[in-house]
Order: sequence, then C-alpha cells, then structure tokens
Amino acid sequence: MRRLLILLSASIMFCSTLLGQSSHLLLLSQGDGAVVKDGDATPQKLTKASFLPKDQSISVRPRSGLETLCSGYNFRFGADTRFLILEEGVELSEGSMMMRSRKINNSFKIAGPEAEVRLNGAGCFLVEVETNGGIKIVTILGRLDAVDLKSNEAFEVLPGELIFIMPGGRGFGEKVNINLNSLVDSSYLLSGFPNNASFSSSLKSVALAQSESIGVTYGAEVGDAKSADSFEVIPSESVSEREETSPDLLVPEANGSNSPIKNYFIPSSDPLAELLGRSPKRLVVSTPATPEVVSGSDLSPVKKDIEPRPFPSRLLRK
Repeated sequence: MRRLLILLSASIMFCSTLLGQSSHLLLLSQGDGAVVKDGDATPQKLTKASFLPKDQSISVRPRSGLETLCSGYNFRFGADTRFLILEEGVELSEGSMMMRSRKINNSFKIAGPEAEVRLNGAGCFLVEVETNGGIKIVTILGRLDAVDLKSNEAFEVLPGELIFIMPGGRGFGEKVNINLNSLVDSSYLLSGFPNNASFSSSLKSVALAQSESIGVTYGAEVGDAKSADSFEVIPSESVSEREETSPDLLVPEANGSNSPIKNYFIPSSDPLAELLGRSPKRLVVSTPATPEVVSGSDLSPVKKDIEPRPFPSRLLRK
C-alpha cells in the first residue's frame, strides 16, 4: 500500500511538471493588457495572476504589454502582438516577444506564419515576426542554438547578433551585428518593464563588453523583411550627423558586403605636430666635456653624444 502511494505521488508530481512546462502565469499586464478570443465568443480580458489559456488567440492591445512566467522561462509580449500558447511552445502570428531561458538544456519551439524555429540554450532573446512571414531573432544574453525546423539548418547566435529565419524553409539569412547599447535603451521589451537589479546589471555589462571589444559603433538599424529573401538595413541618422572617427565604421548589408556611411579622408598633417602645436624636433643629448684651452685663453665646451645605457640584463652579464 505504501509503495502504491509513493508511485501515485510521483506520478502526480511528474504530470504537474509536464503541465507547468506549457502553463504561462500572467505576472504583469501594462496599459490595456490583452484579450483572449475563443471562436465566435466575446473577447475576454486577461487578469493578473491567472494562467493563459492554451490554443486560443491572445491579442495584446496597442501601447500595452504582458509578462508571464513559465517553468524555466520568463516571457514578455509587446504591443500589437497576437499569439497562441501551444503544448511545447508559442505560435507567434504577429508582433514581438522576449524570452529568458534560465536552463542550459531548455528547448522551446516558436512557430511563425511561414517559419518554425526551435531555440535551445540559456539566455535572453528577442523574437519578432516579419512582414514576409519569417522570424527575426536577436541574442541579448547567453548563447542561442537556433534550428530551422523546415530546413533542419542550425545556427549559433551570440550576444549582439541578429539572424533571420527565411520563410518557406529557405534556412537562415545573413548574420547582422547590432549595437546592444542602443537596442537595450530603445527596446520596450527590455526597458519598458520593471527589471530586477541582476537583470539590469547583466544588460549593462554585455552592452559595455560589446562596445569595448568592437571599438566602433554600428551605424545601422535592421528594418523589416518585406520580401521572401531580403531585409532592410537602415543607416542611423545620429551616425550620419556626427563626425567620423574611424574608417571601419561600415554598414553591414544583406549581401554580406560593407559600404561606408560617409567618405573618410586621411588627414595630411602630422599627428605629432597636431598634438604639439608645432613641428616636432629631434633632441640630441650631449654633455659638456672637460674644458680645454683653445687659442690660449678661450674655454669652449666640446659636445659629445652619450652612448645609450645598456639594459639591466646586460649589466648583470658582466
């Protein structure tokens, strides 16, 4: 009897775990929140501290957002987003979402209108549906292993990297590097919700690490994908207005090539002269030698160059 009770308890806990993996608890609703619609029924507004219904269309209202908690995950859904909660993932019909995976062995499926992708790994990722039905993914924290479920092509995405999953099983598009500092400041999904101190510190650290490692600021923003095999790269106005400081400030394009934002001219003046404000002069080091009598009474010092001092290691060898 005791063994039967233990087995029954273990079975209940196992089923509860499986249920929790696909159950989204609504933690935060901003603005007008979201409504759920089942068939021809009247849309019902979602309430805080409730579980999101499965296999029913959920629509986030304009200028609004949702934050949910799932087993091993945190999700945020942006304004004008439509999605369905599936048994093993999310069907994202329109809009954007943020996913924070807390376990390295997590695996999550996202289905778009014309593309399906499985995201494996731990970290923070932004996902957006494009006009052509494809999916755009940006890694913010951690490392993402993305698998296109239609072409079975796999791709690794590190922080600051953006990839497109092309519609119709065409695989992945060109990888694009973006400015994390600008993205974190401008993204509603990252900065428009309350963040705990640990998450905020992680966002600042990864943005600072990227800026220090690349040494330049990417002067481009990635636009929408309107056709099946392309996407837009939009030059930033702030970059075009400020003075160029590096010839490597290039805009990545869809075909993999780089084009300069603005012509760069190598200055004709000597950098050392520009620093000193005058022409540089070479200093000849000399010391007065022992005075000698020249023409009977005139004492004039004789200059001789000082031999360079040997390295300490040479002195030790003598």
